[in-house]
Amino acid sequence: MRQPTEIRRQLIVEAARVLIAERGLFAATMRDIAHGAGVSLGTVSYHFTGIAELLSEVLHAEMDDFYRPISARAALEPDGAAALRTIIDGFFADGERTVEHWRLWLDFWTLSAHDKLYADWQVQVYVQWRADVVEVLQRGRSAGTLLFDDIDVAAMEFMAVFDGWAAQAFLPGGPIGPGRARVLLHDYVARRLAPGPSGTPRQP
Repeated sequence: MRQPTEIRRQLIVEAARVLIAERGLFAATMRDIAHGAGVSLGTVSYHFTGIAELLSEVLHAEMDDFYRPISARAALEPDGAAALRTIIDGFFADGERTVEHWRLWLDFWTLSAHDKLYADWQVQVYVQWRADVVEVLQRGRSAGTLLFDDIDVAAMEFMAVFDGWAAQAFLPGGPIGPGRARVLLHDYVARRLAPGPSGTPRQP
């Protein structure tokens, strides 16, 4: 039965998510994705110009399907420290779905390095991510469970450490797995963002 246009598009995006995560951006083909979605190659080509555009669409969907549910759970936590724990545990959860998410982002980082259109969109994502981190940090500071001298520096440092451990946890053959990355990130928060014994910011 012929599906409505929007349903066909969703089927294509979902098939692309699975195949790109499994094979990589440059190994998955439009024909493979058409087969996975149960549509013709012409249908895929009608909706998308190529694999790069498909990956971009997949990552837009990832924001709704993976990022925002974690962000929503963090928003329900009583303070910023608990929210940071929820974010870390969500983004570094065990399971294939988390691995797929990070493999997609690692591919997109490569694509963004060579294409300003995709780089601009990734910058927008980082602006949103940074705003969310700043909000969490502010809540923690207000509740007295997080402490730091400069919120902008604290947010940028947390994001850098977060991405650094993600690359090491989810790159094929990486030195650690998501479980170890969770431990390291929680330790980072405890050492750098939790109040010290005297109620002052901890030193590096």
